[in-house]
Amino acid sequence: MSKRKKRLLAIAAIILLLVLTVLICYFLFTKKDNQNLEYDDNATTGILPGVDIDQRRKELQNMLDKSMIAFSINTSPVFLNGTAKGNLLIENPGNNAKLLRVSIIIDDTEEEIYASKFLKPGTYIESVKLDKVLEKGSYNATAYFSAYDETSGEYIGQTGAQITITVQN
Repeated sequence: MSKRKKRLLAIAAIILLLVLTVLICYFLFTKKDNQNLEYDDNATTGILPGVDIDQRRKELQNMLDKSMIAFSINTSPVFLNGTAKGNLLIENPGNNAKLLRVSIIIDDTEEEIYASKFLKPGTYIESVKLDKVLEKGSYNATAYFSAYDETSGEYIGQTGAQITITVQN
């Protein structure tokens, strides 16, 4: 076989591989996962007649507000020594509409070193003394925020934030 025929054969093979690759990619990425779904022919697109859209938005926003826990905390508070106050800067924002309780746990030992009482929405704690005396050093901890209904006091849920506590002396 001559060099020219070998070269043409190689080019044809490359073109064929490219075409096959493009076809395979097309079928893989355009495949619909909902091919077996049956849609109701009686369904109408849109919002039910007579529904107040603004009222619906308010209801949905209220549901969203109830399910979310807003808070603020200093993620790197500093304490002069193990018995001094430190700048935790814990805040329950006014738009939270929940009571919050904060518990700070050292990650390594799972020891609770601080627990707040209830914080009303729109209140904050600037600095606190820890409930446990810590030696000089840095401590990885988690601040857990437990949320409660403002009127009934019913437990809603909990979220957390990683913080690093530094004790200077």
